[in-house]
Amino acid sequence: MLAARSIRVMGDDGSFSAPTRVSWANGRFELGGDPEATDLDGSRLWMIPGFVDTHLHAAWQQFDAADRANADPEATQQAIAEGLRRTLEAGVTTVRDAGGLTEEMLRGIPERSRPRAQLAVTLIDREAASAAGGVAAATSQALEAGARWIKLVATAGVAAPAGAGLDPVYSAAEQSDAVRLAEQAGAGVMVHAWGGQAIDDAIEAGAMSIEHGIYLTDAQAKRAANRGMTLVPTLRIYRLVQRMISSGALPSAFRARVDEAVVTHPRAVLRARDAGLPVALGTDYGTAEQHGSNRREFDALVEAGLTPGEALVAATRAGAALLSRVAVDLTVVSDGRIAEGSIADAVILRNDPNIPGVLSAPEAVFAVVRGGHFFTPVLTTTREDHP
Repeated sequence: MLAARSIRVMGDDGSFSAPTRVSWANGRFELGGDPEATDLDGSRLWMIPGFVDTHLHAAWQQFDAADRANADPEATQQAIAEGLRRTLEAGVTTVRDAGGLTEEMLRGIPERSRPRAQLAVTLIDREAASAAGGVAAATSQALEAGARWIKLVATAGVAAPAGAGLDPVYSAAEQSDAVRLAEQAGAGVMVHAWGGQAIDDAIEAGAMSIEHGIYLTDAQAKRAANRGMTLVPTLRIYRLVQRMISSGALPSAFRARVDEAVVTHPRAVLRARDAGLPVALGTDYGTAEQHGSNRREFDALVEAGLTPGEALVAATRAGAALLSRVAVDLTVVSDGRIAEGSIADAVILRNDPNIPGVLSAPEAVFAVVRGGHFFTPVLTTTREDHP
């Protein structure tokens, strides 16, 4: 058994307790705990639940799909293992991979060296759906491949031409078919939708989460909240795309569309918050430079208008609640809380995360607890660790 004494612990609303004692044994928290446990002096430390990144592409090490397809498989597997290690050391103890990562890839990586993971396995865009013989067939294939989440790409994205609209990629019936098949398998549907009719259709179909939601309206936010959905905004990735355009790594033709998304996106976060629609942290990271800098999305949520406490909930408990909806075994899924009997996933921080910029600092994490396993990260930085 291990314990931290005199440590400030995050509660369910994102606030912190007075200095207290927390211990963990057999992979679970015990508040108070055995006084004989090995103590960590937490008098200058803060403890929060493990971060949950609900939109990651851990198997992607390049932005362009053609580059990924031509990459050496062995080198790619090594890069995946390294990216997941860095992600865990950043304090992310659970991820939902939104396409690309498979169970076979995970089997070669020790569990203690990576976050827990739920997989979409593949992205179902119109091209993939047509190749499979329709959305229903593509959904069935993904489920057979082990997907716990069906990822529908329901509107255009970054690579669409300037002035591209929000026309839905799928009919309402097609989204409903995907949800029906996923529900039968105990899986969920996550819908990439910048806005428009695709969000309306996702709400009516019963999808569990809206990814991005840049042009989410007040009315949509209210309906989504009433249907028990979650918004995963992925704010910072669009700023990183701006950088890639400026550096010449991506075509300048993307610029106008991405610039508009960066300006508009924060309003969707506030609409969701005000409507009672849960917001969960997701990064949409998919390059070697990005993996491991996931905490910077927390600051993006605060810059969008969430309080630090609200952003902490989005980064932990809200994501855990979303992922628990499709968990095969709830006894091995974190509930995103530091509470008696909860799975011992936590991040121990050197400074108060309510202070702007603290979580984005490379040295922010003192230690990570993953399933009761305590370790001190190796301090490493990436290019994306810096504004």
